[in-house]
Amino acid sequence: MNTRLLDDELVESLSAFAALPEWLADGIDGALVRRLLAELADGTLRVSACTPERLRAKGEEWLARYRVEVVDPGGEPRDVVLIGNLWPPATGAPPLDEPGAEPVGFGEPDWRCWLPEVRLELRAQAHDEALPALPLLVEPEAAAGLLRRVLPAAGYDAAVVGCLPDVVRYKPGSRCTVVVHVDYETSNGGPRPPSPVVLKTHQGDKGGTAWEAMSALWEQQPAWREAVTMAEPLAFLPEERILVQGPVPERCTLKELARRAFTEGEPLLSELRDELTKTARALSAVHGSGAVYGRTATLEEEIAEIHEVIDRLAHTVPKLEGAGNILLRRLSEVAATAPADPVVAAHHDFRPAQVLLHEGRVGFIDFDGASMAEPALDVGRFRAKLRDIGISALAASGQPMSGPALAENLRLQDELCDHFLAAYQENAQVSPTRVLLWETCDLFTAMLHAWTKVRTARLEPRLAALRHRIATSGLAAPRS
Repeated sequence: MNTRLLDDELVESLSAFAALPEWLADGIDGALVRRLLAELADGTLRVSACTPERLRAKGEEWLARYRVEVVDPGGEPRDVVLIGNLWPPATGAPPLDEPGAEPVGFGEPDWRCWLPEVRLELRAQAHDEALPALPLLVEPEAAAGLLRRVLPAAGYDAAVVGCLPDVVRYKPGSRCTVVVHVDYETSNGGPRPPSPVVLKTHQGDKGGTAWEAMSALWEQQPAWREAVTMAEPLAFLPEERILVQGPVPERCTLKELARRAFTEGEPLLSELRDELTKTARALSAVHGSGAVYGRTATLEEEIAEIHEVIDRLAHTVPKLEGAGNILLRRLSEVAATAPADPVVAAHHDFRPAQVLLHEGRVGFIDFDGASMAEPALDVGRFRAKLRDIGISALAASGQPMSGPALAENLRLQDELCDHFLAAYQENAQVSPTRVLLWETCDLFTAMLHAWTKVRTARLEPRLAALRHRIATSGLAAPRS
């Protein structure tokens, strides 16, 4: 028997993903786009900077977003947001201005342009159309009015006298998180109202998903409150797509600690192992809480989604047609021989960035993807994200993705991931084979994100982590 041959086949099935085409790399080149935009400026202003904020695949389109700094004749800088599409080489140019249309100044409403050198169609954006509730979150008086509406229904009747919103995370067109520091009048003896309060808005129905999961978990506090801190769900406004919740104390995220530990070594590695143990115990408590909510996520759906992403990419990057099929087929074969554990209340997007550390405790945040699922989903996805943090730390250090530095980084990834799995298994049951399957799927998805989000610097390290996991996984089938 020779299993090595199929190991090589599984890895080789990924070779088409090794490099992005030049036309995609050009689209994320801020200096190149700035130079081309500067040539379009009408002479009354100067284009001083261009920051690509997004270039990602959506269906068969490549959606682009750039933040451009322009300097007016008086020397005052201001930002202009440009959004649009990157057109693949096989497609034609888009129609632009109608004959006889009045010219529009650079970056003004209704301004559009076509940059043929990089095949970019761009237009000015006045506001984030996908997140219409943003003004209610970021303007102090609007935020105060919002809290006056929702806090009494949550059991807090202290009067709001002032708010100071702070945007802590914003992904244009996707979601925004605002931490609002609140001043109250003296309470009349009721429960102390929270400060800060966290306001979130999402594109789509993720806010409703988070509200349902957080509310179900909040009703099961005795099952998890000794092991983990979670935010109190305060309100959800479906028409505005606004989620209101209490705070979770934070010194740093587990992701930040892990990044430093991979870079600096001891004593941070020992601290990281301790926090991984606490995190595993806390995750098992959530899984065992008995909460029920939302949809049920399955591995079959996950594998099908990876196939769909590759198929969509292949429409504009033909060399990806069928890429990775051997690996995905093998994952399905192994899954058919290893039954899933019973479903539990899962986080679904569980990773070190969603774990907050504070005074010896861990807290969990961001339940906007929550679902029922086998426990291996959260455990495997967490391990994959831990590997991504490790390999990204190596890439950021400037060391090559080869030789002793890579070997040591991969060894440390294996050790920490095994530590987390063992700590979870001390508290709850999970199938190691199913963990492997979910972990490999998530590593594959992370590598695909380097394509769909055009993150060129992340492609090589993520591919290295995925290849290593395949080579050490035992996924290969015996061959004669």
